[in-house]
Amino acid sequence: MAATKSPVFLPLVPTIATLLVLAAAASSFAAGESQTSFATKKQPMTMKKAKLTHLHFYWSNIRSGPEATAQIVAPILNNATFYGTVALNDDTLTLGPNPDNSTSVGKARGLYHFPSNTTALVYEMVYNFAFTYGDYNGSSISLLGSVFPTSGTANELSVAGGTGVFRFARGYAVLNFFSFDPIRTLVVNELDVYVSHY
Repeated sequence: MAATKSPVFLPLVPTIATLLVLAAAASSFAAGESQTSFATKKQPMTMKKAKLTHLHFYWSNIRSGPEATAQIVAPILNNATFYGTVALNDDTLTLGPNPDNSTSVGKARGLYHFPSNTTALVYEMVYNFAFTYGDYNGSSISLLGSVFPTSGTANELSVAGGTGVFRFARGYAVLNFFSFDPIRTLVVNELDVYVSHY
């Protein structure tokens, strides 16, 4: 009668490869779990037909003095190009070009900085235009882009988004220099904003 061999039981020693596979599975499970617990109730999204709105207003910025609406928060590294300068702003938006006797329609709050160390003056701006007038009261649009203040030409900015009436906004704005009062250091720009929204 042939002798039967007893089964051999090997100790369960996990290999590095096994541990890596288990770790990856646990990580994947944890990621799936966090996504599931973070998600809210899904609702079908119905978008109305997009419409194009043209906004026309003036934007006033006072650079210095007791009325200043701009504050430099990073120093000038080069006085010839303003390189390195960063300024925070809380500017006025009005229906007309004179901020003293024109209807206020909102605030332009944001920052601009001078990123170039060349003689071609340019600044980058990131602003939120919050409206307080008419049908757009409580709504806002966000603008960003490059401005060439000494070029003598119009500057085009991107509409990056919006809130309220301007949710899902996209479009562009054309900024034109309107006037400068050297005594008050008051700069007035004219803005035409073409914004597509729902």
